[in-house]
Amino acid sequence: MKKILLGIIVVGLFTLVGCKKDEGNSSSGIQNGSGVTDIDGNIYTSVIIGNQEWMVENLRTTKYSDGTPIPNDTVVDSLNYLPSGACFNFEYDSKYESTYGKLYNWYAVETGKLAPKGWHVPTDAEWKVLTDYLAANGHTGTEGTALKSKSGWNDNWDGTSGNGTDNYGWNGLPGGLLTSAVDFNSIGYYGYWWSSSQSGTYDAWSRSLYASDGVYRYSINKKYGFSVRCLRD
Repeated sequence: MKKILLGIIVVGLFTLVGCKKDEGNSSSGIQNGSGVTDIDGNIYTSVIIGNQEWMVENLRTTKYSDGTPIPNDTVVDSLNYLPSGACFNFEYDSKYESTYGKLYNWYAVETGKLAPKGWHVPTDAEWKVLTDYLAANGHTGTEGTALKSKSGWNDNWDGTSGNGTDNYGWNGLPGGLLTSAVDFNSIGYYGYWWSSSQSGTYDAWSRSLYASDGVYRYSINKKYGFSVRCLRD
């Protein structure tokens, strides 16, 4: 009798543990990753989408992974004239950083040391892996909507909501961009993210989310300031 009761208890405990694990991921469609901490001590959560693990926040480090400081808001020449890495807060105002992260020019990406150790800035091909996965899993033509956050986007020009459905917890936010030392724009309406792949001498590949439902691929001047998401190695 004791053996029977013990068996029932063990099976019951196993069932409860299994149910708890499933409840955390399958009910929402979001599979949480293990996250990462950058060299500044900023903690980022992550999600697994297909075979990739992505940060769900934009990078906001002020140092490369080897501890070298990244030239920032006061070093505008690095954005406008010199092919060297730089990072910026939107409108040089720290109030935007916790929500949108920092903006980086592509020369900071090019160093290969912008992401935390064990992570990297995704290549153009790795961005395509993400969008192909979304398309293959019911989001053909609405890949951008599936990545955009459920709040934080301004209404579209026609008055409809600009928010997304955030099906996988990627939490894409409209952090805007920097096109020159003083030209910050599009916060609330556009999100731009670098890839680590250059498209030419002066340009590199990027991805954008905005009012439409898609994810858009652009070849953009390396001097521009864009958001950065990192991918686990």
